[in-house]
Amino acid sequence: MKTFKLVGLSVIDGERQRQDIPFIDGLIINKEDGQNRWLVEAYLDDEYEPVFASLQQQPEFQLQVTITNPGNDPANMLVAVRSITKMNGHISVLMEGLMIPRRTRLAEIVLEGLVEKGLQGEALLQAFRQQMESQQNAKAPREAKR
Repeated sequence: MKTFKLVGLSVIDGERQRQDIPFIDGLIINKEDGQNRWLVEAYLDDEYEPVFASLQQQPEFQLQVTITNPGNDPANMLVAVRSITKMNGHISVLMEGLMIPRRTRLAEIVLEGLVEKGLQGEALLQAFRQQMESQQNAKAPREAKR
Protein backbone atom coordinates (compact mmCIF):
# COMPACT_ATOMS: atom_id res chain seq x y z
CA MET A 1 0.00 0.00 0.00
CA LYS A 2 1.08 3.56 -0.72
CA THR A 3 -0.15 6.54 1.28
CA PHE A 4 -0.44 10.09 -0.05
CA LYS A 5 -1.46 13.45 1.43
CA LEU A 6 -4.98 14.58 0.51
CA VAL A 7 -4.96 18.28 -0.41
CA GLY A 8 -8.33 18.72 -2.16
CA LEU A 9 -11.75 17.10 -1.76
CA SER A 10 -14.95 17.70 -3.73
CA VAL A 11 -18.23 15.81 -3.99
CA ILE A 12 -19.88 15.68 -7.42
CA ASP A 13 -23.66 15.45 -7.16
CA GLY A 14 -26.14 13.80 -9.53
CA GLU A 15 -26.37 17.02 -11.56
CA ARG A 16 -22.56 16.96 -11.97
CA GLN A 17 -22.24 20.01 -9.72
CA ARG A 18 -19.09 20.16 -7.64
CA GLN A 19 -19.15 20.92 -3.90
CA ASP A 20 -15.71 21.62 -2.47
CA ILE A 21 -15.38 20.18 1.03
CA PRO A 22 -12.94 22.01 3.29
CA PHE A 23 -11.13 19.61 5.58
CA ILE A 24 -8.55 19.79 8.33
CA ASP A 25 -6.43 16.85 7.27
CA GLY A 26 -6.68 13.84 5.04
CA LEU A 27 -4.94 11.01 3.30
CA ILE A 28 -5.51 8.69 0.43
CA ILE A 29 -4.22 5.13 0.24
CA ASN A 30 -3.65 3.08 -2.89
CA LYS A 31 -4.49 -0.46 -1.78
CA GLU A 32 -2.37 -1.84 -4.65
CA ASP A 33 -4.70 -4.80 -4.90
CA GLY A 34 -4.71 -5.04 -8.69
CA GLN A 35 -8.28 -3.69 -8.79
CA ASN A 36 -7.41 0.03 -8.52
CA ARG A 37 -9.13 0.37 -5.13
CA TRP A 38 -8.30 3.30 -2.88
CA LEU A 39 -9.16 4.46 0.64
CA VAL A 40 -9.78 8.13 1.38
CA GLU A 41 -9.90 9.46 4.93
CA ALA A 42 -10.82 13.07 5.66
CA TYR A 43 -10.88 14.77 9.04
CA LEU A 44 -13.31 17.68 8.97
CA ASP A 45 -15.62 19.88 10.96
CA ASP A 46 -18.76 18.11 12.17
CA GLU A 47 -20.97 20.55 10.23
CA TYR A 48 -20.37 18.23 7.24
CA GLU A 49 -21.75 15.17 9.03
CA PRO A 50 -25.23 15.52 7.39
CA VAL A 51 -23.61 15.69 3.94
CA PHE A 52 -21.66 12.47 4.44
CA ALA A 53 -24.49 10.74 6.36
CA SER A 54 -26.67 11.33 3.29
CA LEU A 55 -23.94 10.07 0.97
CA GLN A 56 -23.53 6.99 3.17
CA GLN A 57 -27.05 5.96 2.10
CA GLN A 58 -25.95 5.80 -1.54
CA PRO A 59 -24.21 2.71 -2.94
CA GLU A 60 -21.61 5.02 -4.55
CA PHE A 61 -21.04 8.61 -5.54
CA GLN A 62 -18.45 10.59 -7.45
CA LEU A 63 -15.62 12.27 -5.60
CA GLN A 64 -12.75 14.42 -6.84
CA VAL A 65 -9.53 14.30 -4.88
CA THR A 66 -6.33 16.24 -5.28
CA ILE A 67 -3.30 14.32 -4.12
CA THR A 68 -0.02 15.61 -2.66
CA ASN A 69 0.16 19.04 -4.32
CA PRO A 70 -2.67 21.59 -4.78
CA GLY A 71 -1.41 22.21 -8.33
CA ASN A 72 -2.09 18.60 -9.38
CA ASP A 73 -5.16 17.85 -11.48
CA PRO A 74 -7.98 16.38 -9.42
CA ALA A 75 -8.55 12.65 -9.79
CA ASN A 76 -12.08 11.32 -10.18
CA MET A 77 -13.28 8.44 -8.04
CA LEU A 78 -16.42 6.39 -7.49
CA VAL A 79 -16.59 5.80 -3.74
CA ALA A 80 -18.83 4.69 -0.91
CA VAL A 81 -18.74 5.98 2.67
CA ARG A 82 -17.54 3.13 4.90
CA SER A 83 -17.66 4.95 8.25
CA ILE A 84 -18.21 8.28 9.95
CA THR A 85 -16.53 8.64 13.33
CA LYS A 86 -17.35 11.57 15.65
CA MET A 87 -14.39 13.23 17.42
CA ASN A 88 -14.85 16.31 19.66
CA GLY A 89 -16.61 18.63 17.23
CA HIS A 90 -15.08 16.97 14.18
CA ILE A 91 -15.67 13.86 12.13
CA SER A 92 -13.45 11.38 10.36
CA VAL A 93 -14.97 10.05 7.15
CA LEU A 94 -13.57 6.86 5.62
CA MET A 95 -14.44 6.20 1.99
CA GLU A 96 -13.44 3.37 -0.32
CA GLY A 97 -13.66 3.25 -4.07
CA LEU A 98 -12.16 3.07 -7.50
CA MET A 99 -10.06 5.64 -9.30
CA ILE A 100 -11.77 6.50 -12.59
CA PRO A 101 -9.41 6.49 -15.56
CA ARG A 102 -9.32 10.14 -16.50
CA ARG A 103 -11.05 10.42 -19.84
CA THR A 104 -12.78 7.22 -20.82
CA ARG A 105 -14.60 6.34 -17.62
CA LEU A 106 -15.54 9.93 -16.86
CA ALA A 107 -17.11 10.27 -20.32
CA GLU A 108 -19.10 7.08 -19.74
CA ILE A 109 -20.37 8.33 -16.38
CA VAL A 110 -21.38 11.72 -17.78
CA LEU A 111 -23.12 10.13 -20.77
CA GLU A 112 -24.92 7.58 -18.60
CA GLY A 113 -26.28 10.34 -16.35
CA LEU A 114 -27.57 12.33 -19.31
CA VAL A 115 -29.24 9.31 -20.90
CA GLU A 116 -30.92 8.53 -17.55
CA LYS A 117 -32.35 12.06 -17.66
CA GLY A 118 -33.93 11.18 -20.99
CA LEU A 119 -31.80 13.40 -23.21
CA GLN A 120 -31.50 12.43 -26.87
CA GLY A 121 -30.10 13.73 -30.13
CA GLU A 122 -28.75 17.26 -30.27
CA ALA A 123 -29.80 18.03 -26.66
CA LEU A 124 -27.78 15.02 -25.47
CA LEU A 125 -24.75 16.07 -27.49
CA GLN A 126 -24.84 19.66 -26.24
CA ALA A 127 -25.28 18.64 -22.60
CA PHE A 128 -22.49 16.08 -22.92
CA ARG A 129 -20.08 18.65 -24.37
CA GLN A 130 -20.99 21.16 -21.67
CA GLN A 131 -20.48 18.72 -18.81
CA MET A 132 -17.20 17.37 -20.18
CA GLU A 133 -15.93 20.94 -20.55
CA SER A 134 -17.01 21.82 -16.99
CA GLN A 135 -15.22 18.69 -15.68
CA GLN A 136 -12.04 19.75 -17.48
CA ASN A 137 -12.32 23.27 -16.08
CA ALA A 138 -13.25 22.15 -12.55
CA LYS A 139 -9.83 23.20 -11.33
CA ALA A 140 -10.12 26.81 -12.55
CA PRO A 141 -12.11 28.27 -9.60
CA ARG A 142 -9.57 26.94 -7.10
CA GLU A 143 -6.69 28.47 -9.07
CA ALA A 144 -8.45 31.83 -9.20
CA LYS A 145 -8.44 31.99 -5.38
CA ARG A 146 -4.64 31.96 -5.20
